[in-house]
Amino acid sequence: MAQEIIEAIRRAETAAEADEKEASRQAEQVIAQAKEQAQAEKAARIQAANAARQKADDAAKAQVEQMMEAAKAEMEAEGERLREAAKTRQQQAVQAILAELL
Repeated sequence: MAQEIIEAIRRAETAAEADEKEASRQAEQVIAQAKEQAQAEKAARIQAANAARQKADDAAKAQVEQMMEAAKAEMEAEGERLREAAKTRQQQAVQAILAELL
């Protein structure tokens, strides 16, 4: 009878050790999966942040290009106005000189 109790205790201890090892293995597996998931989520967030930054950079570049084109057009228009004004003044000066001479 005592021998049976001892054997039952040994089986229970063996089963408890096996259960403990299995629980430890499962815990390690859960931790590994959590690490993989965290790494994947981190990579996805980094990729999303990079995409958002690139989009913002592209928008800023486009805005700068538009501003540069607008400034160029304005400068060209101002240059044309100045050329026309100079041409008019030149004609007026020529007429004034001719009037003085005649």
